[in-house]
Amino acid sequence: MDSLLQAIRSYAPISQAEGEYFYSFFRKVKYKKNTLLLEEGSVAHEVFFVEKGCLRQFFFTEKGVEKTCNFVFEQEFLTDLESFSRQTRATTNIIALEPTECLVTTCKDLVECMAASPAVASFFNVIVENVATANIRRIQSLLSQSPEQQFEVLLQNSPKILQRVPQRYIAQYLGIAPESLSRIRKRALVAAKS
Repeated sequence: MDSLLQAIRSYAPISQAEGEYFYSFFRKVKYKKNTLLLEEGSVAHEVFFVEKGCLRQFFFTEKGVEKTCNFVFEQEFLTDLESFSRQTRATTNIIALEPTECLVTTCKDLVECMAASPAVASFFNVIVENVATANIRRIQSLLSQSPEQQFEVLLQNSPKILQRVPQRYIAQYLGIAPESLSRIRKRALVAAKS
């Protein structure tokens, strides 16, 4: 419960009693590496809070090309937000990149909890605002920054990503070929040494 409360309190104040009430709506689930938590086309009935591990969110283009759109690590939430909030078919997949432990709650339980607790409702409004802001920043980054600049920002935001995420997924996320990412990494290492 401590990791969940710590994450909540980094966004909004919440009392111990409200935190315990919120926590009571979650169940702890362990996923093996490569377990598919959400499949494109199904409805996202659950939201995942990562206690340990890493999740990757991805989709397929019309031509069947796989594209990674998000990585989530400890103390972060993940779901297909549009599918979860509107209860429509998901346009993304979510998979465990490592053995992962999550706290999981359902849309139905979350709606009930938010109705009963203004603090939880306020917290989730902040989460949704942060997701929207992050998406806008990501779009701006893709449209205005070079792959090298995007890679630097990614490393600043997730310093351990290179040790935990296969290079091909990082390349997908940046919209470049794995070979290009190798060259960018080498240049970054040379620049760091000089």
